[in-house]
Amino acid sequence: MGPPAGGVTGESVPRFAPTVWGEWSRQMATAKLTSVGLSIRNVLIATDFSRFSNLALNFGLELAHGYQAKAEVVFVVPTDEFALAGPEAYVAARDAAQRDLLELKDELRKTHPGIEGEDYQLVLLEGPVAETILSFAHQKKIDLIVLGTHGRSALGKMLMGSVAERVFRQSPVPVLTIGPHVRRPTRRTTPKNILLAADFTLAGERASHYAANMAREHGAKLTLLHVVDEAALQPGADSTDVLHGMETKLGDLLGEDAAGLRFCCQVEVGKVVSTILHTASETDADLLVLGVRPWTGVLDRFMWPHAYEIVREASCPVLTVRSKSLQH
Repeated sequence: MGPPAGGVTGESVPRFAPTVWGEWSRQMATAKLTSVGLSIRNVLIATDFSRFSNLALNFGLELAHGYQAKAEVVFVVPTDEFALAGPEAYVAARDAAQRDLLELKDELRKTHPGIEGEDYQLVLLEGPVAETILSFAHQKKIDLIVLGTHGRSALGKMLMGSVAERVFRQSPVPVLTIGPHVRRPTRRTTPKNILLAADFTLAGERASHYAANMAREHGAKLTLLHVVDEAALQPGADSTDVLHGMETKLGDLLGEDAAGLRFCCQVEVGKVVSTILHTASETDADLLVLGVRPWTGVLDRFMWPHAYEIVREASCPVLTVRSKSLQH
């Protein structure tokens, strides 16, 4: 495959080794997520050459292999970060990235069962990181994006922060983020406990369909969690009635997806982020699914910080599903 405009096809990065998540992702590949129009044929894995992103790289490659999908392993040299540093610094960063890609190419030839050019492709791109990832995803008709979260230095700005958030808030396809606190599984080879952090937005509805399909395919238990901010409760209101009403509403959220599904509904009162993270730990969740609002501007994190904080702090992978329309 020839390089896209402004990019260079190369080869890549750090130590790649088979992961115990391989069977997890191969089993995940059996999911037929037609209720949200998802068909996994092309997976984009964004790497930043850090040891933190290796876990995402391993998982993404195994997942693509399980789906018999093409994997695009992408690193973006951030042109915007070098605007003031000068051309020499930028050339040095690009050369370093090319060397890293070559190293990864050699590693994958030894350890990955796929064939370069047929099963996976390593690509070096140039441009603003989030925008370049999304543009490439559109160009390659990507069905799922996998992100690592940490960078290696000033030259490898971590994919967390505004970059990762822009990707999962703007991407029309689901984004799987492997955060810095994700634990390495040691026993479980398939997802057994899926936690859906549910709200009643369009994005939340779409995320519930996704989570329900996955749970059904794997025989996993699905926990639907809705967190009520204590400050939002009306003074004098019967909290028992309010919470019971929310539980009923949660069950209705699944609709026809509830048929044959092993699930429970849980409503908690408290701070949204900490309650979701605590529940993920309590339920031993190995996947957290949540709907996200689209990115609309620089103030988004201050107005809607929950998704960013959850992805940053979660101890399991987080699958974000955006509402279809940028207007909702």
